[in-house]
Amino acid sequence: MNNPVDDTQYTRLWQEAQDLLAQELPGPLVQDLQLHVTAANGALGLVLCSRSWLLLDLLAGQYLPTISRCLARLAGHPVPIEFRPLSGAKQEELFPGLKTVRGRTQRHAAGAMAPLALNPRYTFDRFVVGAGNQFAHAACRAVVGQPGDRYNPLFLYGAVGLGKTHLVNAVGLDILAAKPTSRVLYLSAQSFMEEVIGAIRRGEMGEFKDRFRSVDILLVDDVQFIGGRDRTQEEFFHIFNFLYDSRRQIILTADKLPREIPGLEERLRNRFEWGLVADIQPPDLETRVAILLKKAELEEILLPQDVALFIANRITSNVRELEGALTTLAAFASLHHLPLSLELATQLLATPPESKAIPLTIERIERAVSAYFHLRPPQLRSKRRARSVAVPRQIAMYLCRRYTRASFPVIGDHFGGRDHSTVIHATQAVEERIQRDPAFRDTIVRIERLLHGS
Repeated sequence: MNNPVDDTQYTRLWQEAQDLLAQELPGPLVQDLQLHVTAANGALGLVLCSRSWLLLDLLAGQYLPTISRCLARLAGHPVPIEFRPLSGAKQEELFPGLKTVRGRTQRHAAGAMAPLALNPRYTFDRFVVGAGNQFAHAACRAVVGQPGDRYNPLFLYGAVGLGKTHLVNAVGLDILAAKPTSRVLYLSAQSFMEEVIGAIRRGEMGEFKDRFRSVDILLVDDVQFIGGRDRTQEEFFHIFNFLYDSRRQIILTADKLPREIPGLEERLRNRFEWGLVADIQPPDLETRVAILLKKAELEEILLPQDVALFIANRITSNVRELEGALTTLAAFASLHHLPLSLELATQLLATPPESKAIPLTIERIERAVSAYFHLRPPQLRSKRRARSVAVPRQIAMYLCRRYTRASFPVIGDHFGGRDHSTVIHATQAVEERIQRDPAFRDTIVRIERLLHGS
């Protein structure tokens, strides 16, 4: 460990962070950590220590993005974080085969698995149940009660933006809340494929298999992307069989039925249908209104019933677009000190997004953001970290995730080969700043109107 430095500022920062994290992390996970502050290359960083390896693994593997986001918000800039065991730490393993480097937990070493972080906002109590998703919701609730025993595997399918990811996250969060030591792994099919490629390249297929076989709950988003990927399907087949035979819960999401996924091997198609296949349909009018009113309540937006009904009538098939329309209206109204009225909604939502003839792509979003900030598209893909480039890049990543079907890894790869965790952080950072910064909200609104009008 580096020499201690004046840690007054960071001690106070950690104390403030603990209060915020208590609202987002299940159980008293951060109370038993000891804080050390180090200086390396002129930069301060936090080292969080514990005598429990299991606690360190859980925090580093599942909650690092949440902790990093909280600290960055309080400090006003990213804060380097490390997790280290104290002398005499118990060698409990949350993920057998987890590598350690120089005595500290290391999740991003070569060969280490980098799962997506569960989104703490995607809980069951924030999910609006309607006729189109009632069955899928009930199935997910049942899985939480008896993981591995009922509806295994659970296969959720439906169009983009209807809540599949929300439900999968809710299952993971509830299982962790009930049993924090559960080994929950949430990742996209694209990430799984990249793990396979990386393990083959490094000659570490044994370690790769051990890591995936160690999980209790496997949650895989957008499984349709493994169609046509022969080696990826081969490895997924064997991991699926092992987890299923071990009564570990598997939940998969896709945009279509297993039998409709192009290039999906028959043996996988058959196994995906072993448990329960549940579809999610576009919400009906009443459910769309309820979704808007629920979001307005959570975000403390004063939303008149007639405005909610107007939005629900204009946007009929996509929950993500529905909520995005409300955010746009609320941001514009707040910035210009206007009431959220039917007149304003009519002006801003003259043409519903889904009626646009030209679909939004990563490239179109990149060009629009670059033009707005007077940059060139290659600058957004560069390694530059200057604020004048970093903030537009984060906005571009956020808009790509919101308006395209691209996964976190695909977006990260486009913007300079960045890791999917960088895209997750960027998306969450933009979402949080939209809520607290009216001027920033207006910037997003203007870019969105540029996109939809281009």
